Amino acid sequence: MFSYIRGKITDKEAGRITVENNGIGYEIFVSSNTLAYFNRGDEALIYTYFQVKQDGAALLGFQNKEEKNMFSRLITVNGIGPKNALAILSGITPCDLAFAVAKNDPALLAKVKGIGKKTAARIVLELKEKIVLEDGEVAGGAGSDGNGNLGGGTDDAVVALQALGFARADALKAVGKAAALVSGTENIIRAALKLMN
Repeated sequence: MFSYIRGKITDKEAGRITVENNGIGYEIFVSSNTLAYFNRGDEALIYTYFQVKQDGAALLGFQNKEEKNMFSRLITVNGIGPKNALAILSGITPCDLAFAVAKNDPALLAKVKGIGKKTAARIVLELKEKIVLEDGEVAGGAGSDGNGNLGGGTDDAVVALQALGFARADALKAVGKAAALVSGTENIIRAALKLMN
């Protein structure tokens, strides 16, 4: 219903900010990472998710598309609702969560307060399965092996970008360019994100 709201941050407190747009103050629930990113008085663009529940409605906000995309993927995991997903994103950045999914490393996610080992393992497993099912195999592009894989350890970076909501073809292209500049999966992910934004 609401894709984003642009306005001035007039208030912020634990777990929420108020954004004024055309004289209306929108209360938006956010992760601690998003809360720390903005200051009172900032002119900001907040990506949003409109949650409708039996006892009311709420607007959830994200500092960028990557965080919103990761939130959207998290709430598809069995047993993870919007409140849980926001709490997870308060304890880990979308990039680090994508890295955990790509490397099949639930231990990284289990460090988040309130997330046990079993839940962390389920999140990593389900997100990786969903990425494979949604995007499947794509014909190779420049620098790939012809099967849509880059090889050389960059496949994990492609999966991480897909977890952040990017299409496989776009991820392959950005990772191919990033791998020519830096090495190491984490560095490649970060460099590819800069190239895509």
